[in-house]
Amino acid sequence: MSEMLGNQYFMARKYADAELELEPVLMENSDNNSTKRKLIICYTQTGKIDKALNLFFELVTNDIDFITSADPVLDDCPCPELVSEIEKIEELNTDSFDYHVLFGMIWLYCDADKSLYYFKKANAIRSENTMIPKIVTKIYNYINKSKKGSLSQKDDLKKIRNESLMK
Repeated sequence: MSEMLGNQYFMARKYADAELELEPVLMENSDNNSTKRKLIICYTQTGKIDKALNLFFELVTNDIDFITSADPVLDDCPCPELVSEIEKIEELNTDSFDYHVLFGMIWLYCDADKSLYYFKKANAIRSENTMIPKIVTKIYNYINKSKKGSLSQKDDLKKIRNESLMK
């Protein structure tokens, strides 16, 4: 059992094999966010939505930026391709809680707004789940923080331009 082998399986998109290798790695080091991030994807692809959601909740609660900062190339994040593959499956119950949670988790790696959309839908379907409203709040706060950051960057650029013009 090794993290390196698990990573190789993950890169080869052999999610069940990656899961078997990465679970013991996480048990040895429960703070290994990189392994958590990969296991979430593995669990979504092996039909273990509840396990994925529990791990996702833990990671989002402690460090949402670790998911949102995933780089599809550098981190070998398969999310863009997974979304398009899953959307092609016609027999999926698109009105189910699991469907919305699955897409909510995967989309957070690529697009927080879409993730928020799916988690809000999941919450409407199963409002008794206590994790979902907390996830919605975390994502909402992340989006607002990101937008404020980009607004202040724009304001800073305007100030710099205006100062340059005054000279």
